[in-house]
Amino acid sequence: MNKVKFAIFSDLHYEHIHDGYERLQNFITYIKNLDVDFIIQLGDFCIPKEENRFLLGMLDSLGKPHYHTIGNHDSDLLPREDVMRFFKIDSSYYSFTKEKIKFIVLDTYFIKTDNGYEAYCKKKYDKSKDIYPILPDYEFKWLNDQFNDDSEAYIIFSHHSFENDFAKRGVYNRAEVRDLINSVNSKGKKVLLCVNGHNHGDSLKKIGQTYYFGLNSMSHIWFGPQYEHFCYSNDIHKKYPFLKDLVLYKDGLFAIVTISEDYGIEIEGMNGAYQNISPKDIGIEGTWNGRSVLPRVSSLKVE
Repeated sequence: MNKVKFAIFSDLHYEHIHDGYERLQNFITYIKNLDVDFIIQLGDFCIPKEENRFLLGMLDSLGKPHYHTIGNHDSDLLPREDVMRFFKIDSSYYSFTKEKIKFIVLDTYFIKTDNGYEAYCKKKYDKSKDIYPILPDYEFKWLNDQFNDDSEAYIIFSHHSFENDFAKRGVYNRAEVRDLINSVNSKGKKVLLCVNGHNHGDSLKKIGQTYYFGLNSMSHIWFGPQYEHFCYSNDIHKKYPFLKDLVLYKDGLFAIVTISEDYGIEIEGMNGAYQNISPKDIGIEGTWNGRSVLPRVSSLKVE
């Protein structure tokens, strides 16, 4: 097979920051000079409304296929059907193939209640008893069926992590998903990567034969109102009220991934900087939500 190369980013949060357009434009300018097969974003891109359709047009300008994973904030205001319509996808979980690699996009934004599974929408769930986020049993079965083909390797994309054990940041039934992946690998196939967003931090861990890659946010770390700070103009803070809860990266973070002819993996990460203040300036060092607070994306090269 020929090598496959793709660009990936996550968690732009267009409405929450004052320079989302510039970050996406800088990404597009960089990608235009690369020979990538496709682009994929891992969720929390923007509110899926007509006024934001121009953001998809920016991705269209690359002339390459672009794929979308649904994040929780994409569904904060609208039902899943409206989100899918905005991104022009027929299902919130799906797959596509390049060369002999199958790329599997999962939807982890489901709630398990006493009445069964419900798609997350509008922040409506009971945190005291409902299970969230979770991969529903029918989507788990669909995932299992995806491996019953003649593909030689697989890469899985999701918004939530199948590796992060911190609090409720990872998918509830992540252990079962990892067991399935290990089973696939034991049969001679290759699940090369599981890539997720959501955590606004960098991580890369090998479990069994598979690398679990937590992709940092394109824009910021969220710390919440208990760490509020005001380091931009009054006008900017008024227009973007959540900025006081965030620490922004100077430049947009993303990764370029290349899968070689013999299924070697190369992740071209980034070492960035903070835009204005750092987590240390507000009293946070080391990790947050089980992830590093450094403005970086890990690199990897496996022959």
